[in-house]
Amino acid sequence: MPVYGFGVSVISAMLLCCVVTSVSAQNAQPVAEGRALEEARSLAEAGRVAEAERDLQSAAALYPGSYLVHNDLGTLYLQTHRNGEALREFSLAARLNPHQADVQRNLGTCYFIRNDYSHAIEPLELAETLDPNDLRTRYQLGYALLMLGRAREAEFQLKSVSDQMPDDERVQFALIKTYQAERDQDKAASVFSRLQQAHPNSAFVHILLGEAYDIQGRYSDAVSEYQKALEQAPEMPRLHFDLGFLYFKQDMAQKAAQALKEELRVNPSFAPALYYLGEIALEENDLDRAIAFFQRALKENPSCLDAYIGVGKALAGADRHRDAVAAFLRANRLDDDQPDVHYMLAAEYRQLHEPEMQRQELERFKRLNAEAKSKPVSTGKPQARWEGTTCLTNEGSKRNHGIEAD
Repeated sequence: MPVYGFGVSVISAMLLCCVVTSVSAQNAQPVAEGRALEEARSLAEAGRVAEAERDLQSAAALYPGSYLVHNDLGTLYLQTHRNGEALREFSLAARLNPHQADVQRNLGTCYFIRNDYSHAIEPLELAETLDPNDLRTRYQLGYALLMLGRAREAEFQLKSVSDQMPDDERVQFALIKTYQAERDQDKAASVFSRLQQAHPNSAFVHILLGEAYDIQGRYSDAVSEYQKALEQAPEMPRLHFDLGFLYFKQDMAQKAAQALKEELRVNPSFAPALYYLGEIALEENDLDRAIAFFQRALKENPSCLDAYIGVGKALAGADRHRDAVAAFLRANRLDDDQPDVHYMLAAEYRQLHEPEMQRQELERFKRLNAEAKSKPVSTGKPQARWEGTTCLTNEGSKRNHGIEAD
């Protein structure tokens, strides 16, 4: 399940967007530190980002113990889509002053934008404790809990926001997703009816209709709804990806690639878009491009199991067998119970003329594959629509391909 409508913008006035906040430097010591911060903020507001960054880096060197400086640096990096650097600065600011609500909120927001919901929970919960009336924190915390499958806790947070903002589209959308996760279709339908009545042309209405059609296998109708959503919100993160993923599932590679590239324009660090572009390049036997996309996906989400498998396949196809082995071993470190990884390792060791390693991997593949086939088919609840989407979360994407031995 994707999260829609999140983004970082220095001009955004929408309360529930992931807007990072600077902390007042009024009481900063020494006085020169406060002046440096104010000057850097003025430069950033004037669009002179490179100069603002230079001044903040100089201030960080002069005042390495200042959580204010590191928080502002993190804010600047996040606003320029440098999420890894932003995470570093917010983490340092939070260590220097763990009792500042804005800093904890920024740290949680940074994890959230990186789809690392499990790590977002702690700083968001601390921010809520420090500032219980901040609706942004409750909203993000609720959605993070929802993404982690903790729907009951998510409902508590999101309902509290909804009570104060009953007409907000994002809140209604989040509540609908929560009720769907709880399998309470009556409540979901009731909130959807209110959302549709209050905001009939909302992108969120079209997203929900698109999801429903997708689940039903009515792909052309789903595509139509996502296109309508994009007409209303062409810059909304995750929305181009949704459309691209629909095309990808229908083997419409050219249209999928176009939509996924649009996602990267809006959302440059989105690992799933990078991964599926790698898959398309791999299918087209454009190995260098596939390797580049998979490696970029792994830079954004080092826990993405399938991206290691993808880059390993591409490296193997390029006769870079030792590098392919390294990629498959990295996949094994994430999950050693994937039969296909061991099968591909055996094939690579054969290319490298290492018969003992080939034998060990092939035996492990056969054992794991037999175990997988012996497990009964699950008759529980159907898989959530987004549960297996590769690279979508930092929990990886464990799969079982069931490759047959030669």
